[in-house]
Amino acid sequence: MKIVDISTEIFIDQGEPDNTSISAIASYIRGQVGKINVLLYEDFYVEEVSGQYEILDADGVEISPDAVAIIKQIYQVYDYQIQIRTQMNALVTDSVLEFTEIDGSSFRRTNRNEISKTLASIRKDEMKTLETLVNSYRVKLGSPVQVAGDDTQEGFYSSFRTLFGRPSVLS
Repeated sequence: MKIVDISTEIFIDQGEPDNTSISAIASYIRGQVGKINVLLYEDFYVEEVSGQYEILDADGVEISPDAVAIIKQIYQVYDYQIQIRTQMNALVTDSVLEFTEIDGSSFRRTNRNEISKTLASIRKDEMKTLETLVNSYRVKLGSPVQVAGDDTQEGFYSSFRTLFGRPSVLS
């Protein structure tokens, strides 16, 4: 799938925010292919196809929709991290939360500390979702490397009496 298509989907899913653009999202995704490979145990790479960048697997095939969903979730976690950082930087300059004048007019600022806590909680939930997606992806594509056991011989089951030297009705 083309990176610009993934970026466009992310941009639209987030409600077309003013603080980012499709090209910024595409640049982030292009730089995270190594992280995606580590998370998914894959060998994806970026290739330029007729002026557009595309993420392909080791065989030169487009990545699956499951991998695209994980890329979107990685960006979601990154976006919340940026929002938290922005709130924390703004928190340093905010010293007054509420100001009331004698004539009754008042000025109140939002408590950025609470906003930061809320964003951190949301980010934690998004990280859990990412972890679930990654684990599901690994299980879906994984296959057992070894199956222990010997199924070539018929099993022998003894009774209690044969174990202690007494003849059994069954033997």
